[in-house]
Amino acid sequence: MPKRKTNRENFQLRRPGFFTAAELGTWLAVSRNSVVDIAERFGLRAIDRRFPEAEVYSKILGIDPRDEQDRARLRRPLEGVGWLSRRTAVPASTIRAKVRDGTFGYPLGVQLSEPSHNGVEPRSRRWIPCIIDALAEGMEPPAFEQVTSETTEAPAGMCEDSDGSAVPNNVFARIACSNNQVAPQ
Repeated sequence: MPKRKTNRENFQLRRPGFFTAAELGTWLAVSRNSVVDIAERFGLRAIDRRFPEAEVYSKILGIDPRDEQDRARLRRPLEGVGWLSRRTAVPASTIRAKVRDGTFGYPLGVQLSEPSHNGVEPRSRRWIPCIIDALAEGMEPPAFEQVTSETTEAPAGMCEDSDGSAVPNNVFARIACSNNQVAPQ
């Protein structure tokens, strides 16, 4: 198998605070050509053809890093189901089935693309490695702050509860809201 052009293990932003389209593709573990669609889906705005790092974390993950240590944790590229399968020793097909059924014991990750017109769930779900690593090792995952918004719309990673209050629909935001406890699945 040919080696990847970009090294995800030693990933670093060339310009601190901003992702280029290629860097965002590497961080999301998608092709560079998919970045435009994902950016549009999550409402990311490019500034001089670069995506602000803070906006990427808040709109895609629904979390806001509190300090440089949090940002360093989040800079590690997101991982797909293959990595999650190796890390948790749960077969990828089982992970997909449990995610679909809502019974997966780990965070559900973030879905990067829309379901197809026939309702088939795409295989573009990604996970934050530092959270999965902590949970797999029996430790508390890092507590990230949830994104808050002053608009009437719920922020990225949030949805409205039956009483109208905003609650996280993004599992990483739920972790932030529950003080390091994984929300019930």
